[in-house]
Amino acid sequence: MQSKPVFGIEDTHRILHQFQADIRASSEGLGWSQAFASVQRERAYEGKLHALSDSLMVLHRGGPVDITYTVGGKSVGRHIPKGGVFFLPAGHECDVALHAALDSTHIYLRSDLFADSEAGAHNVIGGLAPMYGENDAVLAHLAAAVGDTITAGLPASSLFVDPIVSAIANRFIAINYHTPAAEPGKQTQRLTHRQMQRIREFVEANLETDIRLEMMAGICGRSTEYFVRVFKATAGVSPYQYVLNLRIERAKALLGVEGASIADVALQCGFSHQEHLTRMFRRFTGVTPGRYRSSH
Repeated sequence: MQSKPVFGIEDTHRILHQFQADIRASSEGLGWSQAFASVQRERAYEGKLHALSDSLMVLHRGGPVDITYTVGGKSVGRHIPKGGVFFLPAGHECDVALHAALDSTHIYLRSDLFADSEAGAHNVIGGLAPMYGENDAVLAHLAAAVGDTITAGLPASSLFVDPIVSAIANRFIAINYHTPAAEPGKQTQRLTHRQMQRIREFVEANLETDIRLEMMAGICGRSTEYFVRVFKATAGVSPYQYVLNLRIERAKALLGVEGASIADVALQCGFSHQEHLTRMFRRFTGVTPGRYRSSH
């Protein structure tokens, strides 16, 4: 079997070198094949990220900072806090204007990390959209682990970095995958009514636990990559959004029960704590759990 080529700096945008970022550490010379990573302090700049065959993730280790992104002639301004995540999928280009210095971690991800082995190595990257400074604790922790690996200079780091970058790719699929328009004459695959019913029964029976993507995929006997694609085509939302919807519906019902504290409701619905429930509840309903309870 032919070994995969090393992912070197020549495979990246090299925008950090173009604008003289203060690079603290990188994976150059570590022999990584699935990713290239660097940790640095960026200077303010205006530059272009041209389309590559691989994807780029940027974790903001500092902030907040103002950035303007221009895609297809349309500009989008963002005030991005610490922990924000930028994602540019393969095949996309973007003009970036960073308006102040920023501590960041850049991680380039090989396209085959997004391949679906069950569909003839079909690549789901076409269903992923750019993300402009979104907050996701899972992605932030995974990217921080990659950054810690290169700053610590650990030997044989590819042995444990490959699973981490694979998890990053799967996370992007889980929260960001949108089914592309079907090709003319090509039928979109979907889950059956019975499969969707079984998934709902499983989720509702386990809402208070940590429901994992592989658990839901296992109900249908599918890989996680394939499952995410067909679930989105069937339900219209990602599995992650689907579970959140059911958790919020459960929370609404429990908030109507006299004597149940909001903290207890959070735990019974699978939220890590009361603040987590409050944040998600407000996002979905526009009001806090307390305000919802008092108005119902």
